[in-house]
Amino acid sequence: MIKIILIFFVIVYSFAENIKVFGVKTVSKNNIVTITNGVFIKNDITLSANKIIYNKVKNSIKAHGNVYVNYKKSNVITGQTAYINLNTKNIKVTPFFMFNFDNLTWISGKTMTQKSEIYNINNMITSTCNPSAPDWKIVSSSSKYNKKTKWIDLYNPTLYVKGIPILYLPYLGFSIDKTRKSGFLRPIFGISGDEGILFTQPYYQIFGDRADLEIDPTIRTKRGEGIYSTFRFIHSPTSYGEFKIGEFSDKEKYQQKYNLQNKNHNGWSFLYTNSDLIYNDKLYMDIKNATDTDYFYLDPANKSDTSYLTDKIITSNINYYSIYKNNYFGLYGKYFKDTTKDDNSNTMQLLPQLQYHKFSTNPFDKFLYSIDFNLYNYTRKTGYKAVKKTVFVPFSYQVNMFDNYFKFNIKENFNYTQVNEKGDNTDFVAKYYTNDTNLKFYSLLSKNYNSFSHSIIPSISYSFNNKYYKNDNNSDYLGNYKVKKNIKLSLEQYLLSENLTIYHSLSQVYYLDKNETTKLSDLFNTLNVNYYDFYFDNKNIYSFDIAQIKYDAFTLGYDNGISKLEGKYIYNYKQSESYDINGYYKFDKIHKLFADFNYDLKLKMQKYWLLGISMSKQCWNYSVSFKREIIPTLTTDGVSGIIRKTIYFEVEFIPLGGISQQYQLKTQKADE
Repeated sequence: MIKIILIFFVIVYSFAENIKVFGVKTVSKNNIVTITNGVFIKNDITLSANKIIYNKVKNSIKAHGNVYVNYKKSNVITGQTAYINLNTKNIKVTPFFMFNFDNLTWISGKTMTQKSEIYNINNMITSTCNPSAPDWKIVSSSSKYNKKTKWIDLYNPTLYVKGIPILYLPYLGFSIDKTRKSGFLRPIFGISGDEGILFTQPYYQIFGDRADLEIDPTIRTKRGEGIYSTFRFIHSPTSYGEFKIGEFSDKEKYQQKYNLQNKNHNGWSFLYTNSDLIYNDKLYMDIKNATDTDYFYLDPANKSDTSYLTDKIITSNINYYSIYKNNYFGLYGKYFKDTTKDDNSNTMQLLPQLQYHKFSTNPFDKFLYSIDFNLYNYTRKTGYKAVKKTVFVPFSYQVNMFDNYFKFNIKENFNYTQVNEKGDNTDFVAKYYTNDTNLKFYSLLSKNYNSFSHSIIPSISYSFNNKYYKNDNNSDYLGNYKVKKNIKLSLEQYLLSENLTIYHSLSQVYYLDKNETTKLSDLFNTLNVNYYDFYFDNKNIYSFDIAQIKYDAFTLGYDNGISKLEGKYIYNYKQSESYDINGYYKFDKIHKLFADFNYDLKLKMQKYWLLGISMSKQCWNYSVSFKREIIPTLTTDGVSGIIRKTIYFEVEFIPLGGISQQYQLKTQKADE
């Protein structure tokens, strides 16, 4: 009977040092506690094994058979034998397996010895993939793991992918957490038929919790070498700043081969945002300067993204606004640098623009008004300059009729604009003043049916000019906002069901003045349709003046999360015309094929096409793609371009890191 009780009932021992022991069979003799198939708990350590021997005098534990140790609820250690000194917290486990729940990393080895915060492991294997059959693993002869810093030192490590040895190194160190640390980052490596071996070794230096510096020495063996550096900082929870400076120098042979205007490509940029600088305000600064856009392309941090290089204009922006009650204050600036020009002294800049806006206020029942004031300063070193001032004040009054089925709104708009131009041969003031009236009838109707609902918003408005004055001077910045007498018809409607959503809008203006040669304005038409996984979007502007479509943006696609096929067509009358086809296909849960193709119908050339495959798992991912693109360059003869063919390869082993490589095939001039 006593044996049965010992087998089926747990005997609990409690000690003064906050130790608890549970076991199927527990024997205490001469300060030695022996537990069979039991659990030993002290503070943040929980241990279970087939046999546990606790020495009260030495305050130590010996465990045998199916040893399981849970430390601080984050690290789990298993083995066959274990020794733990509870005074020094030194541990020895043979064989050894540890799993960290915080970052899903596991480590195994023949023997593990822990002293203080350091684990010494012999014949170590580590990965973040499934332990029973890992896609990748690192095998090393010995290693050290710092439990506090979560840093691993591996000696003679070999990287295996799918059981195949891929890379051997005499030493490798990496962190398994995301804490910022100073040191070398993973290198960027690539190969180009024209530019040779591409190599960048970034160095990362932290300055406390609020700043860091990244230095990127870079080399392209056949083209040249350079260095870029980025200083990042924050000074509040709502701010972020980044200052970058760099230079890349081409070899004379490369410069002559591609007839490049600049041998040295240098520049700098400053980015800063703060969404709460003083009170309920926001500041955004994006300031850039460079000899040419090759400076941005050669920056190793940009990797394969060269889409922005199609524009040879470098634009800098400064925007600031503040809102106080119903008042909005804005300060904006734009600076343009045309890299096709040797001298930008005659390039017009907008420095600054001031704006004040008073949001709609309701001083009386059903009566609203607002105020909008803008001041634009167009300036440059050579050539005429201009200052433009605008004031716009609308008043409106609304009446609901027939139990809110119809609504009537009357609006009076007051608009004043003045432009002062000054230059060597010009000095004048151009201005105008208008007062317009708009009468609008509209309704908002909605009805639910058995399987769908329908909402419709029809409206008709009548606009005319009460007062118009303009002096005899003209300016390109003045504009002409005189409202012509017109009737505007518009319609918006929504159709919603479980699997179908349709939105449609249509608007048309008819001019009433007898001397108008064009009675009809542009017809604006928008249609959006979503049906199951299919979607369609079309924005269309038809001009009756030229009797053809003025603008058309058309998108048709299918996306069910497994496969996607999308076609886009964009047309701008006498400006541009292009189409784009892109998509992907996931042939299983982790692998995806993707492609993109863009063609310029106006220039009759391919802008780029891309084809690739990617894989994404919890423990690692990779991407391989091929891209053919035309990169614009600044030559002594003006703007030209080269055809670049590039193979991109990226692989990341989580949380170890990875490599990013690119191989550029031999390039050629676009006009060849």
